[in-house]
Amino acid sequence: MVRVNGDIFLRSIGVQVALTVFTATGARMGDVELAANAILLNLSFFMTYGLDGFANAAEALTGEAFGARNRARFRAAVAATTRWAVVTAVFFAAVYAVLGPWALDLMTGVPAVRAMAGDYLGWVIGLPLVAVWCYHLDGIFIGATWTRQMRDGMAVSTLVYVLSVFLAVPVFGNHGLWFSFHVFMAMRALTLGVRYPGLERRMEAS
Repeated sequence: MVRVNGDIFLRSIGVQVALTVFTATGARMGDVELAANAILLNLSFFMTYGLDGFANAAEALTGEAFGARNRARFRAAVAATTRWAVVTAVFFAAVYAVLGPWALDLMTGVPAVRAMAGDYLGWVIGLPLVAVWCYHLDGIFIGATWTRQMRDGMAVSTLVYVLSVFLAVPVFGNHGLWFSFHVFMAMRALTLGVRYPGLERRMEAS
């Protein structure tokens, strides 16, 4: 329990580092960019609650199957929770695309911030389709108590993210910052995705 929760704690630190870098970098661009990014991040957090629900379901269902060494049940749990997580991600992307401008008007009355946030709304629309995979794989790996792999993947993802910010922001500005945030989510999914076949093999060998 100590090992697993320690790994999850370190993983969470990686998330906080990424958000801190995102906020600090946006702040250096100016007050309008900082405010626009804060609104867009808050908008994207609604997606997190929905996707985390299916990640938690995957954690419980795959953990039970992994403990029982039941590969068929494990795969069925992964397939079912992934299917609904993807449906939810598409739903959030559609909602952001349709209602995003209205939500921005509701969240701020400053015309400059509204306009700036509207310029970058496309990144929030696409974020659920990218983030769904890392959230869901986190749940699967936690359920299987493969948290060390998740912790190491987060370390790699955070380093790649910081490098992307360093390279992309000077060239593309705030678009580069949002691109780097997408890279962070994609790297989290990639570093876990390449380890997933080993997780299934470990279950068969046990």
